[in-house]
Amino acid sequence: MSRSRTVLWVVGVAAALAVAGVAVSQGASPVEQRQATMKHVGQQMKEGGAFTSAQNPFDAVKVKALMDGVAADANKLKGLYPPGSGADPKTAADPKIWQDKADFDKRLTEMARLADAAGKTTSTDAFKPAFSALGATCKSCHDIYRKKKTA
Repeated sequence: MSRSRTVLWVVGVAAALAVAGVAVSQGASPVEQRQATMKHVGQQMKEGGAFTSAQNPFDAVKVKALMDGVAADANKLKGLYPPGSGADPKTAADPKIWQDKADFDKRLTEMARLADAAGKTTSTDAFKPAFSALGATCKSCHDIYRKKKTA
């Protein structure tokens, strides 16, 4: 990807994030905001996963933008679990979040730290284990703090 296309991509992502942030913050419930944020994290992780294969050329600028987005979303999520928001029938948040909010927030801090570290990598070989650690942290939180889907 040429440098000018990469810069345009980063600017486009930043604009999309700004628009999404404004839309989410205007009148959306905490449940809707955190679901939108989690969906955004999932999309960024999916895009980031493409750079774990040597078959895809590593793009440090794009990886940094994606991982910066994950880190920002992890920090944002801390404020999207106010007391009482677990009663919403649309939430997949397990009540354990509010029983041990300190651990939940600690895991989000770790997620942001790992995303930041993954965003600083400069090769597929360095990114792959950093991205794997980030994914494991996401999974561990989901395993504990996300309601299990019922069939």
